[in-house]
Amino acid sequence: VGFTRGVGHPSVFYHKERKIKTLVHGDDYVSSGYSKDLDWLQAELTKAYEIKTQRLGLGKGLEPEGKVLNRVLRATEAGWEIEADPRHAELVVEQLGLMNEKAAATPGVSGQDEDDLPDDEPLTGTDITSYRGVAARCNYLGPDRPDCNFAIKELCREMSTPTTGSLRRLKRLGKYLKKCPRLVWKYDFQGPTNCLDLYTDADWAGCRRSRKSTSGGVAMIGNHCIKSWAKTQSVIAKSSAESELYSVVKGATEGLGLFTLCKDMGATVDIKLNLDATAAKGILERQGIAKVRHIDVNVLWLQQQVAKKIVPLIKVAGEKNCADLLTKHLASNVQERHLAMMNLEFQEGRAQIAAQLHAVGRLQPQGEFEEGGVGDRWAERGENGIWVRLHRTPRVSLFDPKRVPHGPGRKSRLLAVRETIGVDKSGRKFEVSDNWTRGAPQPVMSKRWTGITVFK
Repeated sequence: VGFTRGVGHPSVFYHKERKIKTLVHGDDYVSSGYSKDLDWLQAELTKAYEIKTQRLGLGKGLEPEGKVLNRVLRATEAGWEIEADPRHAELVVEQLGLMNEKAAATPGVSGQDEDDLPDDEPLTGTDITSYRGVAARCNYLGPDRPDCNFAIKELCREMSTPTTGSLRRLKRLGKYLKKCPRLVWKYDFQGPTNCLDLYTDADWAGCRRSRKSTSGGVAMIGNHCIKSWAKTQSVIAKSSAESELYSVVKGATEGLGLFTLCKDMGATVDIKLNLDATAAKGILERQGIAKVRHIDVNVLWLQQQVAKKIVPLIKVAGEKNCADLLTKHLASNVQERHLAMMNLEFQEGRAQIAAQLHAVGRLQPQGEFEEGGVGDRWAERGENGIWVRLHRTPRVSLFDPKRVPHGPGRKSRLLAVRETIGVDKSGRKFEVSDNWTRGAPQPVMSKRWTGITVFK
């Protein structure tokens, strides 16, 4: 129908005549454009597929808030907002057992306070599995949370052999997520801009165990933060200039990737590298390796880009370099200053359209027995470690999850406890906890009932 597929990003499609930008992820897609052009796109897709479409915006017939791959997207009078699925932060707090713990002001601490103590020892058995599971969830959350991206990176480096010190640091992050569960990316309306600003920074030998450095970076278009990253450098830098050089090279590669993405979406941008390291800037602005022969020559391709003025270098003051947030643990006031530069904001409450953490609360019986109800179904199928069966058809016996299709398989490893919450024909509410794995026939209630059954 006239779309051109992206060269560098095959999941991106652009319609030149109608100026429609589309991102495809599996069987999900997101498109932006003018209303009449989106009407045309919806009509064309309907001819070939059975689709379900939600239109977001502030106009008539549009929804102000929606979900894209479980991220919350919101239209406001000032522009647009994006935030992560809140269930990730809530699950981290729950799985670490921090519901009644005091919150922390920052996601981590620097210096000797982050080291293992003499009495710390390796985790064993299920503790290792639990640590890796929570750390992996944090890693999934990381791209949406630049404020704790560095802390998450460091925790994931310990996944192979976690210790009780690793668990203590993970709980510190959980306490921070309890205090600041919601970070909103704000994209206020702004005038046309074709400059992609890249901010890079490095923390030389910041890892106290390996003495490796960390590269951090932020990509901005005007006042809009597009991407952030925190990455441990693969080699041990022998000077701060060398570590800053590797960080700038990482930023340049990210910038060229974003340049290609913008081109695939019909936009042209100029790249500008902002850094606060004078020595690294000097290395890149000259030709050859001179006295720094130990530096990998693979990074010197950037010298040619600088010489051609394809990637100009701009010196910025350290306190104005928001990439500092991605390289080390910072005090809360410094962290908030960098987040403000990136136009990111902490907010209270919870997005209305976001899915609830568990289905139990919203599926509680409302005191009425459904005599003519039909259509039992799985309300949750293990996505958050919980299986919930919604019973609309009146029944007498308690529910066995192995006797229906699409239930938990052998690898689910459900606990033996079954929680049945319902209301019987007489209107009496009840809650029953029992062991569903016993070989005897499933227990029966005295009257028919509807409700839910929960397995964990």
